[in-house]
Amino acid sequence: MPAGRWLLLETLAGDLEPTLVAEDATTRPWTVAARLHRTVGPARARLVVDTVRRCVAAGDPQRAVEGDNVVLAEPIRCAFDGIHGVQVWVGPVDAPVRPKRRVAAWDWDAVTELAHHGPGLEELVFARESEHVQVVRTPPDAFGRMVRFDGRVDYFDMATRLEPGGHWQGEVDMLGDDDGVRRFQMVTRARPEQRRVSALMHALPELGDDAAAVDPDVAMLRAVSQRSGVGVGIVLLSSGIIYEWAADPPPPLDRWAVERPAIDPADFAALRAACADAARRPGTSQRLALRVRFAEGEWINADAELVTITTAATGHGLLRVWSADHPG
Repeated sequence: MPAGRWLLLETLAGDLEPTLVAEDATTRPWTVAARLHRTVGPARARLVVDTVRRCVAAGDPQRAVEGDNVVLAEPIRCAFDGIHGVQVWVGPVDAPVRPKRRVAAWDWDAVTELAHHGPGLEELVFARESEHVQVVRTPPDAFGRMVRFDGRVDYFDMATRLEPGGHWQGEVDMLGDDDGVRRFQMVTRARPEQRRVSALMHALPELGDDAAAVDPDVAMLRAVSQRSGVGVGIVLLSSGIIYEWAADPPPPLDRWAVERPAIDPADFAALRAACADAARRPGTSQRLALRVRFAEGEWINADAELVTITTAATGHGLLRVWSADHPG
């Protein structure tokens, strides 16, 4: 074994055993903690498992020494003050400890359709200055920064179903406030009992700048949409959730880019029905009338057009929106 290494174990679902998801910059596929002996040896594996359990129970950093082995455990907190993961340094007692990995947590609430960002998440993922950090965000606030997300179909299938045991992990490229693109390992689990998805974001700077790149199809979609003069949202057809704005809605709907408005129940039912129909019949389009209201505001009449993206298998559509008082 090397002089020492950092392990990342997820604890996203409290009723499941922690699993190993990364060794330093190398991602791992959900290796249960009891099998860590293949990675660090039997003696160290027992010490790691015990220290991780104490770290999760106490919610504080833990240190354990046994013979010439040392284990350090650092908790990763979520916005609700739970522990979504543990970073573990394991190595000889006389080995220098390298700086720990950069990891943060988030949760998505399926009831409110809002994301809750844990401590340090926005600084890490978005290179955001502290005065601009927020805990609660709408889906477009996050997914609009994903310039490459090859696993989005499988992720959204998991997030929509929210079934016991549902999980997804992969790599995503994120655009920061400084216009830099960075790669992350995203590790997610469904939490059906809480109607949430819980996740970790693990920075992978070792892959270098060449690893992180803008998906040309996404870039083209955003460029074309931003010249259309209307809001263009990417919508999940299974739920009607707009998770990214390829082009922000123009006034008086501009708050929709950063706020989830109330939609008239009858109009939302019509939108859900249109999404279901679009999933069944790709290539069709539908016009809709939507009444929306932002916090402490008046009802706004909006027009919308829904079309599918490529095929029904993608499960995604484009929702063009504009004020009924202005032509779309």
